[in-house]
Amino acid sequence: MSLCEKYGLFDVISGVLVGKPIDETYSTEYCDLLVKVINKPELPILYNINIGHATPRCIIPFGVNAHVDAEQQVISFE
Repeated sequence: MSLCEKYGLFDVISGVLVGKPIDETYSTEYCDLLVKVINKPELPILYNINIGHATPRCIIPFGVNAHVDAEQQVISFE
């Protein structure tokens, strides 16, 4: 995360998707740390979703744009 901040990644994206921790261990701590490191209140962060290493999981393709509809709880890829 520090490298992402260092190279300005959080200045050119419109949101962050973060997977659910395995067994939801340290879930609150991860979320708090993520918000602190990113330090951009205007940047939406969708946390604790079923992507990554925890089950159930969904694979997110690299290099595509995503659209998040928080009201409908839908993530779509273009």
